[in-house]
Amino acid sequence: MASPDPWQRRLSDLQLDLRIERNKLRELMGSLEALERRMEAGTSTGETIDSAALRLQSLYTGVERCLLLILRVLNGGTPEGGDWHRRLLDRMAIATESRPAVLSPEVQAGLAELLAFRHVVRHLYAYDLDADRVRQLLQRAIAVWPEIEADLERFQAWLQELGQG
Repeated sequence: MASPDPWQRRLSDLQLDLRIERNKLRELMGSLEALERRMEAGTSTGETIDSAALRLQSLYTGVERCLLLILRVLNGGTPEGGDWHRRLLDRMAIATESRPAVLSPEVQAGLAELLAFRHVVRHLYAYDLDADRVRQLLQRAIAVWPEIEADLERFQAWLQELGQG
C-alpha cells in the first residue's frame, strides 16, 4: 500500500484542524449567546461584562487561528511585522493564486472590529472597559457568526474538492 502524498496529508490535516477549531468556536458562541441573554434580562454584572469581553477576544483569536492554519499550509508561512494581525485579516478576504478568498468583505469588516477590541481588552484593566461597547460588540459578533461559519464552511468545501482533485 502506497503512503499518502505529503501534500494530501497536509490538506487532510488542515481540514481536521479547521473542524476542531470550528467546533470550539461554536461552543464559544453558545457561551456568548448565554451572556447576551443575561444582559438582555438585566441580570448582568461587571463580571458578566468582563466575561463577555474575554470571550469576544477569544472569538477573534479562534478565527485568527483558523486563518493562520490556512496560511501556513497554503502559503507556507505567516505574516511578519507589527501589523501582521491586520494584514492577515485583510489578505484572507482576497483570493490568491493558491486559494479563493476565505472571508467575505462583510465578515472581514466584522472581524476587524473584534481585532481592534481584542487590542483594547489586552491593554486595559477589566473595570475600564465600556460596558455599552462590550454589549454592542457582543450583539455584532452574534449577528456576524453565521456568516463567519458560512465562510469557513465554504472554504472547507473548497479544501475537500482540492484534496480530491
